[in-house]
Amino acid sequence: MRIAAIWIGALALWIGALSLLLWLWTGAELAPALLTGAAVALAAIAAFVAILPDETAGPRTLAESSLPTVVVVIGLAMMVNGLTFGLFLILIGAEVAALGLAGLARQLWLERGRRG
Repeated sequence: MRIAAIWIGALALWIGALSLLLWLWTGAELAPALLTGAAVALAAIAAFVAILPDETAGPRTLAESSLPTVVVVIGLAMMVNGLTFGLFLILIGAEVAALGLAGLARQLWLERGRRG
């Protein structure tokens, strides 16, 4: 099974659990319905990704999953939140994103060195 299908399926389960809590504890119907729709859509995407054939013919230059990629995304999210909370958060997010980019460069360099 592809790692992407597992991650997307886990996200679908998380959003489904959050939508269940909204259905139980709110009187409104719009927000839980939208969250439920997102969970169902993510579950469908995960199922689709799981049945796709693996078409990677050549060697990969990056690992199947990568922590520095997550660090870059967290840094970018912090920078966007900094638009609301202030310049300090934009600068911290830029530093976190730069750290993630350095980690990606290191990972790419190590993978290329390992392949010859």
